[in-house]
Amino acid sequence: MKAKSLYQTNPYLKNKTKARKLIVRSIASSTAIETGESIVKIEEKLSQQHVRVTRVKLA
Repeated sequence: MKAKSLYQTNPYLKNKTKARKLIVRSIASSTAIETGESIVKIEEKLSQQHVRVTRVKLA
């Protein structure tokens, strides 16, 4: 049996627009902790990019 993806099981990710905002916020806050840069500035940078990554594997 194949495991369901996070997008299929998490109700917060069903709305693609809202999911994108939540993912950007998560990435921005993690990056802000690492770099000391403002979350808002990082969110702006991420929202300006049009590159879309569909899957990311974690180590």
